[in-house]
Amino acid sequence: MAGKRHSSQHILVIGGASVDRIRAAERPRTTPGGAGLYTAIAARQAGADARFFGFRPDPLPELFAESAALVPWHGPACRLEDVPHFEIVYEGDGNARLVSATWGTEETMHPGLLDDSLLDASIIHIAAIHAPELQMRFVEDLRARTSARLSAGTYGYMARRAPDTVRALMERVDLFFMNEFESALVFGEERPPVRTGQILVVTRGPRGADVWQGDHCTHVPICPAQPVDLTGAGDSVCGGTLAGLLRGLHPSEAVRLGMAVASRTIEAPGMEALLTTTHEVVEGRRRAAVRDARVQVNRVQVERIGRLIADAEAIKPFDFVGPYFPEVGDPNALNFFFASILHQFGFWSPANGVYARPTWATINDQRVKGSDYCFAAFRRQFDRDPSRLTPLGQASLRWSETEALFRTDDGRVPMPVLATHHALARGYGRDMWDLGITPADLVEAARSSSAPIHHLLTTLHHITGYREDPLRKKAMLLILALGQRPERFIDLGDGSALFPIVDYHLMRSCLRTGLVEVGDEELREQLVGRRLIKPTDEIAVRVAAYEAMMQLMEVSGRDMGAIDWFFFGARKRCPEMEEPNCLACVIDQVCKHDKAMFQPVLRTTFY
Repeated sequence: MAGKRHSSQHILVIGGASVDRIRAAERPRTTPGGAGLYTAIAARQAGADARFFGFRPDPLPELFAESAALVPWHGPACRLEDVPHFEIVYEGDGNARLVSATWGTEETMHPGLLDDSLLDASIIHIAAIHAPELQMRFVEDLRARTSARLSAGTYGYMARRAPDTVRALMERVDLFFMNEFESALVFGEERPPVRTGQILVVTRGPRGADVWQGDHCTHVPICPAQPVDLTGAGDSVCGGTLAGLLRGLHPSEAVRLGMAVASRTIEAPGMEALLTTTHEVVEGRRRAAVRDARVQVNRVQVERIGRLIADAEAIKPFDFVGPYFPEVGDPNALNFFFASILHQFGFWSPANGVYARPTWATINDQRVKGSDYCFAAFRRQFDRDPSRLTPLGQASLRWSETEALFRTDDGRVPMPVLATHHALARGYGRDMWDLGITPADLVEAARSSSAPIHHLLTTLHHITGYREDPLRKKAMLLILALGQRPERFIDLGDGSALFPIVDYHLMRSCLRTGLVEVGDEELREQLVGRRLIKPTDEIAVRVAAYEAMMQLMEVSGRDMGAIDWFFFGARKRCPEMEEPNCLACVIDQVCKHDKAMFQPVLRTTFY
């Protein structure tokens, strides 16, 4: 063939279908099964365009009719008795036991059966088929034939029989899925060796899943469900996760989507519930899993404020030009924005368990607040030696250089968590170096893609300083800077691909204006009292603020760039430590004026 296949927005799953005899609930039943088929259907029910490649019984029996109607099924014909047959008993204690198995002709699968026309997928997943050596043959063949991201999974017998081969298989793919039992067999007590640019998902049954993005790990809890049969749960997590990644979700949110699919799969024997669920049901479960009933969006306020914002001509996006930013046209500007924006967090200090003060400091004879101070410090470094802001310069950053970067005119270092800034800067440089890219490379690749924002986000999911936040505040701030600068480094399109930048200024505005209401008195007292709160309390407010902004975009017709800059201005007209200047605010006439409310107080690198 002449070169690799270019990818389109769908998922191809390579694997097997099986006939499963399930003994669970009231009576035994026979259902379609197979890791590959479960994964493909789960991806489809999570909203993705998914296709399946595997041996296909001919004539197709009624048992597989619903499956074949949901996902296009490609592959060589075989007899029904030649597909694997399994008998599985669900024992009611969270365990499924394989009673008997016949593997059919699955071991005869090989890459030569794959027609080139099937390889234009964005993601190709090689499910657990017979042996890891067979999976590896597919991986090696596909690396030469397609530019798609490659994914694979394993199962317990493989992990026990050939742990080194499973480890080698994981090293060759971009995404890997396994459960905690398999992880223990393959890695023992070691931390999984997940490289920069790779994602590993380790499911842990009722304890959710660990999501590894390089050396960074996030835990995602399960979605509530009424389990009947756990068959296919892990494969459903896999399929739903692939669907989420395809549409551009943060990896932890993609796994949450996978958990939502799995929560439906396990509520009936075999594939029964998975076949009959819908994308709307699955997405509803994903969203419900992060919502908190204590904190709600006030739709009436959204409508009122949205109408005012729609008619306010003065509300416009910020162009990221001024004394704190590089001159327009400077060839090193991209290094500045990538290196500096990941430090836009943590500009406050606590005392005795409560919020004490925001960060103010003097630089170049000007006393400025945290966010502006951070940009001004980077602009000073940019003017002195722009090479220090390249990925290589950041990767080799010494502690003394980090201190010097943030030092005030009088020699102080005002950053409340300087060690965290130092670690993130070095991690950012290391990850960019490991991926072999520069900011200019990444922007050029994004500009050449059909979906620039999606492309940038997918890469930023692997970069320290940007990868950690599931709501991606700093990643979206970077994208706005790139798209709203006069150079127009990337095309933001019609703005529909933009999403909220939820920092503490925005949350404070949402709470004071009534866009977001806290119905729980204990939580409200904590916010009013400016006390340090738990992560579960903070995310409750943050998710509600995110949803309020999404609704506000819809009602007002304004893009997130304009809305974000309007609410960021609240730091001046509705500040933390002073009486709000309500008369200077466009939305004063409909504001709830709940001035005692304060943003969640929690130390995080997200904002």
